[in-house]
Amino acid sequence: MATITKKMLSAVKLGRVSTRVGGFVIPSPNPDDPNVFAAIDGSGVAEFSCVSYTGRDLDANALFARYVDSGAKIPDVEQLLSDFDDYLRQIKTFKVGNVLGLRSNGADRELYLTHQRPPDGSM
Repeated sequence: MATITKKMLSAVKLGRVSTRVGGFVIPSPNPDDPNVFAAIDGSGVAEFSCVSYTGRDLDANALFARYVDSGAKIPDVEQLLSDFDDYLRQIKTFKVGNVLGLRSNGADRELYLTHQRPPDGSM
């Protein structure tokens, strides 16, 4: 687990683009919702996200700590850390402002580009 980035995904609604402060997201841990993002603080889900610059280094352990602080139950710590590391590695391949979706491919999940920047150009 060596992936460190200064980028993170924030929830975004397409159409009239909107974001909310503190809206950092992770792939939904709910197996019934494999193609959506979940707010890391447990406050909701989003179909799309936007790559944001955080200004600080993030790694799988930092995401894990924030997720645990939300009160989430973790059935498999090692698997979740590995998933977070893969997630951060994927985020690094996109540019700040890119709007991303999430698709499930069996056990793997992949981030994909939906727009170079939000459709209304707000970011």
